[in-house]
Amino acid sequence: MTFHTCLKCNQIYITPDDGDSNLMCCGQNVEPVMALNSSDEDSDHKFLIRKTGNFVTITVGLNHPMVDVHHIKFICLETTRGFQYQALPSHQEAKASFILALGEDIVNVYSYCSIHGLWGLK
Repeated sequence: MTFHTCLKCNQIYITPDDGDSNLMCCGQNVEPVMALNSSDEDSDHKFLIRKTGNFVTITVGLNHPMVDVHHIKFICLETTRGFQYQALPSHQEAKASFILALGEDIVNVYSYCSIHGLWGLK
């Protein structure tokens, strides 16, 4: 799974494979984005993952800001069967819930902070 961004409009693109991408936006190629590791010392971007049966709730940070200029734009759950994505509006909690299929496992979790960029579980 790879993430790309347009340097002009800041649009984020997700591709399910790691292959070479010819994505274009605003008349130019989009640039790959590398995820920072959320398990580092930055507690504002650490993931709290709660799994009960096939129901998963992911919260970003202990108290991450969720205001217009600084918020988590999305949470993306990569699984053994693909990925699930939830856009998060500002002024709400930095939290998303997902449902896994039978036998589906979590591979990675990603979030995108409007100020600090892309964060991944590993």
